[in-house]
Amino acid sequence: MSPVDIGRRQFSAALLGLSQKSDRMVSGTIVDQSHLIGHKLRDRRKFTAPKQQVKIPLVIIGGGISGLSAAWRLDKKGFRDFVVLELEKDPGGNSRWGENEVSAYPWAAHYLPVPNRESALLRELCAELGLRDGERWEERHLCHSPQERVFIHGKWQEGLEPEVGVPREERAQLRRFLERMAEFAATREFTIPIVTGMKASELDRVSMKQWMRDNGFTAPSLDWYVDYGCRDDYGSRAADTSAWAGVHYFASREHDDKGPFTWPEGNGWLTRQLLKRVGRYVKPSSMVTRVEAGKRGVRVMTEQTEYLAEFAIWAAPTFVLQYVSEQAPDIGGMVYSPWLTANVT
Repeated sequence: MSPVDIGRRQFSAALLGLSQKSDRMVSGTIVDQSHLIGHKLRDRRKFTAPKQQVKIPLVIIGGGISGLSAAWRLDKKGFRDFVVLELEKDPGGNSRWGENEVSAYPWAAHYLPVPNRESALLRELCAELGLRDGERWEERHLCHSPQERVFIHGKWQEGLEPEVGVPREERAQLRRFLERMAEFAATREFTIPIVTGMKASELDRVSMKQWMRDNGFTAPSLDWYVDYGCRDDYGSRAADTSAWAGVHYFASREHDDKGPFTWPEGNGWLTRQLLKRVGRYVKPSSMVTRVEAGKRGVRVMTEQTEYLAEFAIWAAPTFVLQYVSEQAPDIGGMVYSPWLTANVT
């Protein structure tokens, strides 16, 4: 059955109806991201007018890792007159988590790559959270080998780059591809954070699949490897991912550091630590319904409160902004792919 042949209801029913070869059902549930409220925003329905006005210098919109990180930085610098507005009843965004009688588990984001040297603020946060001691990373939080394995032609091999049963000419293409990615990395235009070197690029005008063909990369095993990378980071195939984003996957990473960091609850561990520091600023169940920027500041509205702020930080998904502000930048019809994370006990 192709992906377009099954809808959300049928898929949910099929997933929740999984059973073993016995009378015992595999119980479970799908955790929604407040989809009913989100659909109300998407369909541009009317919201209740706010009942009160609050003047405040700064509003952070979104209580995921981005919003909590912004709050952490502001608080650390001594600026504390702000509020973080979060749609859900629990902050964390895609770094929230759940727990059962066996273990905690992530709802989505489940690891943190070891930050490179350019990621100064992230390294500072890691040090504060006890993940770094001087020049050493705290090994109790690192995921050690085997880190990545591929099952190919009936055998397991270490690493993601296909090797078992791959013809010599295909291995030569893979080496040439990795050399090309190293050249891209050397430009520092793909370094994380991207603001350190990113430039406008012709790579954004073609897909990663087309760039591969234009540069003579045609090996089936390499096609699989690059397609895997695009699906891993962007939820889309190489044919639907820009060449810039495809190259970024390979050219932005520091390969000599061990890692990543991970925990039973995934990046929920990071959310916990940030909430200990800035949880007092967070107002949960406060979906922003309207944002209006003017000469005198920014009006940020929820169904409960209208905030009159001097500034606002948008820390929610970019594509949502178009539904709450007529001043939202054009994102060019970008299509987002959903995640489905299954935690099986």
